[in-house]
Amino acid sequence: MQFDGPSVIEALSEEWAWILPPINQVLAVSSMGNVFLKCDDQNYWRICPEELTAETVARTSGELDALYSDTEYKKDWQMASLVADLIESYGEPLIGECFGLTIPAVLGGEYSIDNIRRRGLYEYLRFTGDVARQTKDLKDGDTLKFEWV
Repeated sequence: MQFDGPSVIEALSEEWAWILPPINQVLAVSSMGNVFLKCDDQNYWRICPEELTAETVARTSGELDALYSDTEYKKDWQMASLVADLIESYGEPLIGECFGLTIPAVLGGEYSIDNIRRRGLYEYLRFTGDVARQTKDLKDGDTLKFEWV
């Protein structure tokens, strides 16, 4: 997927800074808006916007290489069959676009064409970072109410 690295860093720095260290480099962005980063803490991070998560996935370049070569991890990253269906339904994302869940999976949204749209990558990263921050302390079964301004 094609993206503008500085725009990804800006979006993540605005809404994911509550959990991410300063970002050094964007390594990759998937068609579903997942992002691999190298941060100033020298760790490699993955942002999974549909799951509202940011986590360290590797501490060295060797660990990252092993992750990239893991077949199951690649399937999770690429979501190839779902992405193929989405492209058929919505068309290929343009530069700076991705596919994203309307209702994040962690809030009950399904990985289905009915819950996924083609959207602006940078806005999607901002939106999910804000929702992740607002919901980070919720426990299973908690009730929440969003108000958008």
